[in-house]
Amino acid sequence: MAEQLPAPTTEVTTQAPATPPISPEEQRKRKLIRASFIALAVVIVVGLIVLAVLGIQPQNQEYTRGVRDVMIIAMAFLSIAISVLLIFLVYQLTMLTFLLRDEVKPLLESINETMNTVRGTAVFMSNNVVEPTIKVASTLSGVWRSLETLAGIRSSVQPKQRKE
Repeated sequence: MAEQLPAPTTEVTTQAPATPPISPEEQRKRKLIRASFIALAVVIVVGLIVLAVLGIQPQNQEYTRGVRDVMIIAMAFLSIAISVLLIFLVYQLTMLTFLLRDEVKPLLESINETMNTVRGTAVFMSNNVVEPTIKVASTLSGVWRSLETLAGIRSSVQPKQRKE
């Protein structure tokens, strides 16, 4: 009984041209720039904290109030920045979800379909080519050995002798 195999597809997928890879030198430059910005930000924050702590004295209440007000404003800006970054993070997570749903899932389904086709082809080849070839070869080998035995012909291939 012949097994029904899916018809081969000739779909052509077009891919967007890939962006050129970034050279290692360019990557090092970018890392150095990022590290410089981070180091500058850390130095500024630490400097402001040191100035604020050194300026707070019980006798100088006006300065203390000013530092307090600046810190409140800084905390407000920081909370706004964190909120904006959190919104951006949620947006990126949403885009990742859409990417997985719209592009990766069909790709996986296509790969699964291809694997099923390969599996079907392997089963077909095994059933219709390999098994009959093995049967014919074993039958011919058996017939040949029978003829050798009946005719008294010795095989030109001698079994290896064991060394003791």
